Amino acid sequence: MPDVPQDDVYPALRWVDAFPWVEAAAANLLTADETAQPWWLEPVTSFGTVARAEQLAYLSDLMLERLTRWTIGQIFPTLPGETDLSSLSVTNRARNALARSGYKMAGDLQGLELGELFDLPNVGIGTVNSILKALADVSTQRTSTSVLPASLPGVTDGPVTLAGHEDPLSQRVGPIIEDLRTLATWYAALGTPHCPLLDSPVLYGSPPEVVKARERLKLIGAEDVLAKTQAELDVAELLKHVLRALDDRAQQVLAKRFFANRPETLDAIGQDLGVTRERVRQIESRARASVVQALESNPLGMVSATIRGLVGTVLPLADLLNLIPALGRKVEAAGQPAWRVLDRMDDTYEIKDGWCAAPTLQSAQTETLTRLQEHSNRHGVAAINGLPALNPVHAAESAPEFLLDWLKYCGYLTDGDYVYTRFQSVGDRAAAILSVTGSPMSAQEILHRFDVERSLQSLRNAMGSDERFCRVDRDRWALTEWGLEAYSGIRAVIRDEIARKGGQIPIDALIEQITSKYSVSANSVITYASGPPFEAHDGVVCLAAEERNVRKGPERTRRLYRRADEWLYRVIVTRDHLRGSGFPAPVAIAGIIGLQPGQIRQLDSALGPQTISWTGGQPAFGSILRFLVDGDIETGSEIFLILSDDGSFRIEPVEPVSTDALEHALALIGSVGASARQEPRGALAAALGLPGTSPAASVIGAYRDRGDSDIADLLLSIRDRLEPPPATSQAEPPPDIDDILELL
Repeated sequence: MPDVPQDDVYPALRWVDAFPWVEAAAANLLTADETAQPWWLEPVTSFGTVARAEQLAYLSDLMLERLTRWTIGQIFPTLPGETDLSSLSVTNRARNALARSGYKMAGDLQGLELGELFDLPNVGIGTVNSILKALADVSTQRTSTSVLPASLPGVTDGPVTLAGHEDPLSQRVGPIIEDLRTLATWYAALGTPHCPLLDSPVLYGSPPEVVKARERLKLIGAEDVLAKTQAELDVAELLKHVLRALDDRAQQVLAKRFFANRPETLDAIGQDLGVTRERVRQIESRARASVVQALESNPLGMVSATIRGLVGTVLPLADLLNLIPALGRKVEAAGQPAWRVLDRMDDTYEIKDGWCAAPTLQSAQTETLTRLQEHSNRHGVAAINGLPALNPVHAAESAPEFLLDWLKYCGYLTDGDYVYTRFQSVGDRAAAILSVTGSPMSAQEILHRFDVERSLQSLRNAMGSDERFCRVDRDRWALTEWGLEAYSGIRAVIRDEIARKGGQIPIDALIEQITSKYSVSANSVITYASGPPFEAHDGVVCLAAEERNVRKGPERTRRLYRRADEWLYRVIVTRDHLRGSGFPAPVAIAGIIGLQPGQIRQLDSALGPQTISWTGGQPAFGSILRFLVDGDIETGSEIFLILSDDGSFRIEPVEPVSTDALEHALALIGSVGASARQEPRGALAAALGLPGTSPAASVIGAYRDRGDSDIADLLLSIRDRLEPPPATSQAEPPPDIDDILELL
């Protein structure tokens, strides 16, 4: 049994008794009906009812959204440590996952952070949701009493006073009230009693006592109203009182665990205090819940709410400390500055690496990316002075240094007044640079703007094979979208000039035309015009035919496959998917559903419309979280996003990895039926839009050309199984003797 006195435990009467954090976590989710009492302040609902199931599900959603950095012990402070996990009402997968990981009792989970549950093998968000609801169900059987007093010292709902000190409202505000009365009497005498006393202009010729009274009131500070001891109650002092209300052991545990930069283990603290690790966990959970409750009291609650408002999306910590200096003061009992204590108490924002973000730095980075995509051109370039403000403190145009520092922290490349959101490849960087300069540049000029080492030849090769670029001279490059006349080499220019002249052109006219427009010598023109694919006779050059390049389509897009009347796009599930974030889609997806830049499409699905948009630099899928929850998909799994020809959408898990290379390759393209196994080469070819009779070498080469090297390598290892068996020739039987005699 846990080391808790029995008189500290009593049957749970309200949901908030079992989950002290719920009021703060759900504070911004209250309904518009302010007269309705939140359900967590009501008695715990009876077991087995629909209302109880809904409330448990709501609690689980709050935990997943707000408390991923909290431990199970902190989230469930009243959870009995001796609870047998195998007896919980959870899914079989959840029960098996806990058992395989060695978790038998609830006490074994207490030190585990909620987010770490996703790292358990074969555990998806649906499994975690099942575990959380079951633990919440058990936790509502009993709860603990608060360890904090009803209010902070010196902070009450009435006149602000401290025991043993004079009441400032009775001894210091007398002159202030007299000045207010003087102003009020004067405005009443003027017939304007409705005018604001301090905002209304003073008429010329007003009595000196009225003018002086108004000036004195405008200069009133907190020290003029409060006693000295009250004026010293800044946020750090208030936090000190909160922690002093705890007993010594609770203070030590919080300092070493909750507020510490490197938390000590439960066992180490237990040895220091002479108690079990379970007892340390209980002390921490109860103290933490009580401290978090203090955020709801004035003025701590007002300070915390002010911080949330100032942070917006993101704010430098230095700016926050300039605005609220008391946050920089050290709270001795915690061994940390006040801002760190509040950060640990309030899960609605995060402070890390000198930045404040709401609710987390990761979410702020995601929001920043969204804003950049909305304000960037087709090459992922956005003007910094055109971005919307990230918080109420700084307007974007008034804080370029702040924005530059934040964008660099997020990993973006900045160039003067611009930020590049896509710069992973050589082509992305070159396109971004050209879109900023707005005029053709040489390869060397473009390379000079790079912030990484790249060779000049690799840059030329990348631009030469990328349809975003066109060469407008021998070594000057432009963006294709500018509509400039392309220079594709001397041969291409010669072909164009011949076409303009109806199929042939004198060599002298050709030389004059080309050398006047491009930096090409006459000898080069003669050399190229005299060889294939051209012919020169009697000073006249003729044009030869040349094939046109075919634009890349869905069949050449990596991880995108055709199956019957639908397209399958293979992706790996990440933590961002489980947070409900959107993610990029290849341009070929837009072509499949007829999506144009600036448009949004919604595909039908069994779980409601699925959004695919092209409002940023490239197409993007909307959140697929509900599909992952429904299928209990875990992080790291591979799934297919399926777009049917009828406009519907669904997901499908990729079949588990097989030791057989052919089975594995078929699973990666979503062809796992009996027909695919019987005719594997046909299935592999059909996925890329190739004829079913295509040779194995062509199929393997097509997968490698489109970037599916994993599949190409698998097929190469079993190539002999894709080739049809060679035809066997049957020897003719020897002629019969009678046949020979007939011939004679």
